[in-house]
Amino acid sequence: RGFTDAVLSRINAIVSSPDLTPPSITPIIRSCAAALPASEFSVLLQRPNIENHTALYWAIVNKRQEALLEFTKFIPKILPASFSDLRLACMMVNDHNSFMLLNLGENVNSKDRSLRRMLGCQQDDIRVDDVGENYFHVHFSFRMFQKRLRITQKLEAEFVARGMWSVILVCS
Repeated sequence: RGFTDAVLSRINAIVSSPDLTPPSITPIIRSCAAALPASEFSVLLQRPNIENHTALYWAIVNKRQEALLEFTKFIPKILPASFSDLRLACMMVNDHNSFMLLNLGENVNSKDRSLRRMLGCQQDDIRVDDVGENYFHVHFSFRMFQKRLRITQKLEAEFVARGMWSVILVCS
């Protein structure tokens, strides 16, 4: 328990301390990961143990992109329990890039996700450009669009731009 508390304390400092410089983040996270078994470290990062939120949540909210990128190296799969926490963080700070990095839109349509895997198709590319106070542009690049739409009759995508948005394309 002592190692876990020490690691959690260091993680808390990484995601909340404004004085921590980006180059020092990677070695600290790697030393934390080395102190615990891999599965325990992954769960620790995804448990709501810092003010009722996960370390990943705080990395997103506090815009600690370096920490988020390093944390993801130690997380083979996002736990269902932390999924909504991460979606909330991305929405709160309007962070579409972290939303895509963590594949948080992947649960929209499980049939399509299975089909993409079967077709050897990569994740769809969704880019959001902020162009003004009340405007944004979204660029969608759906891989194997026609084939997937014909098979599933519906394509869905989520993105973050001043809130959470969902787009559904239906073939009738």
